[in-house]
Amino acid sequence: MAAIDARGDDVVLTLQDNERSLMLTVFTDLAALLAEDGDSDDDRPDSENWEARLGLVDRPRPVDPALLRLLPDVDPDDEERSAEFRRLTEFDLKQAKAHNVRIVLLGLSKGNDISLTRDEVLAWMKGLNDLRLVLAVRLGIDTEEAQEEKYAHREDLSESEDLTLTLYDFLTWIQDRLTTTLLDQTQGDDEL
Repeated sequence: MAAIDARGDDVVLTLQDNERSLMLTVFTDLAALLAEDGDSDDDRPDSENWEARLGLVDRPRPVDPALLRLLPDVDPDDEERSAEFRRLTEFDLKQAKAHNVRIVLLGLSKGNDISLTRDEVLAWMKGLNDLRLVLAVRLGIDTEEAQEEKYAHREDLSESEDLTLTLYDFLTWIQDRLTTTLLDQTQGDDEL
């Protein structure tokens, strides 16, 4: 079972082989989801990247509900306003999310004992949150009531849904432990 503890200024996450392998898979999938419309620097000519960065390129509203959850409309009742906001902000938002995912993948590539600085813990927390949002959409969890309903009728879930819910729980636990450990360290710094 995974373990998280503080060692000096760092936070150390220790994973079993199967946990690390699973996290590598799902975070690689998240990276692919974030890059699916070709925002990667390698996929576009330099001129198009600059145009996207400057908000000069229209950004289509994501069709995938999970991607839309990560890149929501600023005003669901105003398509024009949402399109303008998306044009001005989506490129940078996707780049920031992809950066966090790359930090997670880099950490996971180092083995089962992953030592994280405070900045890396923050990136992991954001990446975990984004992945949990994607899983929640895939599970149909959009409210607290829907989540309670999923757990109350867990025996009725398909094997795939049950495994996804287990993964969701595992990622929630890691995110919670990272947050708690970082807060404990921060409070310890304040007492010095």
